[in-house]
Amino acid sequence: MDGKGSTSIEFIPVLTEDEENLLDGVLAAPFSYVSTEGPVWRTVAMRRLIIEDERKSHVLVRRESQIIGAVSWSAGQTPGYFRLVLTSSSDKAWTPGTADEAVRAALSMLLRAAEVKRVELLVATYNEVLLEYLTQYSGFIIEGVLRDRFFIDGEFWPGIMCRADLATFARRGEWLPENRAELLSVLRKKTLEDLKAAHDGTSWSA
Repeated sequence: MDGKGSTSIEFIPVLTEDEENLLDGVLAAPFSYVSTEGPVWRTVAMRRLIIEDERKSHVLVRRESQIIGAVSWSAGQTPGYFRLVLTSSSDKAWTPGTADEAVRAALSMLLRAAEVKRVELLVATYNEVLLEYLTQYSGFIIEGVLRDRFFIDGEFWPGIMCRADLATFARRGEWLPENRAELLSVLRKKTLEDLKAAHDGTSWSA
């Protein structure tokens, strides 16, 4: 480990019901200084809306067998425009290097799956981990500051609007699953779950 990164990091695309349950646990974390949406309290109904929204995609971040958060992206109204969201369920586990690896994994999947013109990231000025990430690693261009964008600990804080330098991320190469056979197994499991759900919901008549 070089001091910037971290060991034993895995990235898990949310494809199956089991992974959706893990994502639900991440979204249920009540407070985080690292999450880009700030200290958000989500009800069960709010979490299900996020998980079931077909416009959103998610990748879980696992470090040394512990799920520490997720990176999500969603399409905007303008074609080719996306927004990144990082959700932490264990702030102590996040470092600038961890954030870099997680964002690269998410953007690699996004760039391979869609025509992308712009990817935005909004970072609160109290978010020390992501501020260090923005200063230590290339990849995002700071475009401006939004005043009083976040409220935490009784204070209003500015937000920093950034956009991804897509050429920089493209040059870093594609992120690929370490075990492609494992990914195919997950996809087959998801297919069987969907077929079973469809079968159970069908009324058969003689």
